[in-house]
Amino acid sequence: MIEIGLVSLGCPKNQVDSEIMTGLIEEAGLKIIDDYNQAEVLIVNTCGFIGDAKEESIDTILGLAKYKKDNCQVLIVTGCLSQRYPEELKEEIPEIDAILGTGNFDEIVKVINKGLEGEKRFEITDPNFDYQKELPRKKSDIGYTAYVKIAEGCNNRCSYCVIPDLRGELRSRKIEDIVKEVTELAKQGVKEVNIVAQDITKYGRDLYDESKLVELLTELIKIEEIEWFRLLYAYPADFSDDLIEMIAKHKRICNYIDLPIQHADEEIRKKMGRQGSKEDILALIEKLRNRIPDMTIRTSLIVGFPGETLKEFNNLLDFIQRAKFDRLGVFTYSQEEGTPAANMPEQIPGEIKEERYEEVMNLQKTISLERNQEWIGKEVDMLVEEVEEEAGERLVIGRTERDAPEIDGLIYVKGAKVKPASFIKVRVVDAYEYDLIGEEIE
Repeated sequence: MIEIGLVSLGCPKNQVDSEIMTGLIEEAGLKIIDDYNQAEVLIVNTCGFIGDAKEESIDTILGLAKYKKDNCQVLIVTGCLSQRYPEELKEEIPEIDAILGTGNFDEIVKVINKGLEGEKRFEITDPNFDYQKELPRKKSDIGYTAYVKIAEGCNNRCSYCVIPDLRGELRSRKIEDIVKEVTELAKQGVKEVNIVAQDITKYGRDLYDESKLVELLTELIKIEEIEWFRLLYAYPADFSDDLIEMIAKHKRICNYIDLPIQHADEEIRKKMGRQGSKEDILALIEKLRNRIPDMTIRTSLIVGFPGETLKEFNNLLDFIQRAKFDRLGVFTYSQEEGTPAANMPEQIPGEIKEERYEEVMNLQKTISLERNQEWIGKEVDMLVEEVEEEAGERLVIGRTERDAPEIDGLIYVKGAKVKPASFIKVRVVDAYEYDLIGEEIE
């Protein structure tokens, strides 16, 4: 049996693509393994969104090229980096035997077989992959949590972003196809479904001429085996009152939302091509917290965008103070070729970007600690992820509904006799900047 090593980089949406490739590979009678030294074929599913992600992808390709030299026959590169720079990869890393993009990664088995026969293939199609196809999916992460992609691509065309070039225009999946996938995941023991798209609020506009996110959630909530449905990447400008009511009324839809805002200064937002104003966003946050008092709100921000003076940056800091996000991620602006922002005047020096990054993070640490301390004494549901035992002491590690997998904090409980993938009731007894300490409620 042919043995294959697959490395998946980048965002949850990329992970879903890797799991589809894994399903196709295993359906063809091939085997995915973790030991790259034993693999006959190596695959890297890359990210190419910003500078740091590109660097990680290239380092990973170069690292696996060394494995290929001594141990395997074929090295295949897929994903966003290959979609964006196919010729450069082909010319500069000759160890690569095949390149697939975001629009044709489902040809992976054919490319593997051709590669084993000694045939190289470098073919990139347009990025508009057809997610309406029936494709197998084999989960590669922890069994009880899964990402479900409800749409691909984006029509927003923000001035700094290459996603439409890498992933194409908005393409929603049919409601019935998503329900079928989640039903199958539930049968596999999945308890938490994280719903993702570049912008979930626009789900369905291309298929049904209007947003159908609430209708989709209405169908998904009928799948009783799923304990948590989490909503990721909802643009504030299109966040409807109906969606707020949906979250408020259904306990199994997590009181958690990721609102990618990027900046708060009005001039910078205009340059970015972002919709809505700072006051619109603050009004939405207030509405969410009034209707759902336990709502956890996460955002992502960019500092150092072209033309961001100290005045615009201070406007951003003031906004963070007012909004008091529970969770916040910040990026330094990455000057991406082919985007309108890359050619804007007043590009910000790297050291200033880093200083502003640190200032935002230090401010958020204080806010995050304050928000977490408000939970001391409250009861929460905890999804157990890991159990450690050392010197006869048992430590249980997991997440509350306030924490998305891999990006947010954890909750730690001593002594609970439980197993991973189970849910327990916990009382919060202490809080730190990112993590909580709890005790099991008998």
